[in-house]
Amino acid sequence: MNQFYTLLFLLISLASQAQDGVFLTAADFIENKAFRPENSKIHERFATVSLKNQGSKTIYSSENAFGYKLNGRQWRFTENRTYEVVSTEGLWVYRVQNATDLSSFSYYFSDGAYGEVKPLTRHNIKKSFSSNPQLIAVIERLDWRMDLFQPTNFKKLPLISALFVQVASKNMLPL
Repeated sequence: MNQFYTLLFLLISLASQAQDGVFLTAADFIENKAFRPENSKIHERFATVSLKNQGSKTIYSSENAFGYKLNGRQWRFTENRTYEVVSTEGLWVYRVQNATDLSSFSYYFSDGAYGEVKPLTRHNIKKSFSSNPQLIAVIERLDWRMDLFQPTNFKKLPLISALFVQVASKNMLPL
């Protein structure tokens, strides 16, 4: 029985690695179609990722790709920066590890794959969704100091994303 679980774990690991690669467009990201030539190796470096294959190397960044997937985590390129994608349901939420404190993150959001990435602040949320008074009323009542980014019981989404899913499900937020 232990051999079965070991084999199952190896198959899952290989399958997740096979999905690693570069998302050339936002549509590729949405459809989870990562580009990666057979037998190529993927390497991260600052705001780029490179694919090495049989002596050739191609570097991808915000100039020529939407993002990438590596080791089960997804990343988005924009304006020569790389953001880890935390959630794509409701509100798209991203994070960047803080250089001064490696145990903390700064959070960002966009209103979808094609939306501009902005710092996730109460002011920016209110400004971006000012045409939705129901959402603004909820945002006003939130204790913004609480950890809006920890997974909730609602589909394991960050609280801020779960809020947007709930509001959108009541047809209050056009996403």
